Amino acid sequence: MRRESDRGQGERTGAGRRARDRLLAGATTPSPTLRGRPELQNMILFLADDLRESALAMGGIEAFVMQAQKVLEKPELSIADLRGLVDDEGVLERLDLLWDALSSLRKSMALIHDSLEKV
Repeated sequence: MRRESDRGQGERTGAGRRARDRLLAGATTPSPTLRGRPELQNMILFLADDLRESALAMGGIEAFVMQAQKVLEKPELSIADLRGLVDDEGVLERLDLLWDALSSLRKSMALIHDSLEKV
């Protein structure tokens, strides 16, 4: 059952924290179309790594956003609290990591696509 506060966010996708946890655990099962292709095995391994890296980066970004919300909702907000958010370079590193992982993920998918298209 969904909370009232969650209903305004639209329909559920079936993805979320549990999906990210599965990705981080390496619980990606390739399609039977891909499993039967030994020439794609290395590309599939790289793809799984890119999925894990993307999930890891998104988790860090989500943590920053949640921390920002917590700080901004404080009854007695201080300049030091805001400075802590502003100075947090970890979120920028995670954005760079996400960009790299997603770029690599797209390239891996394109290579797999091209391999399948040739058949």
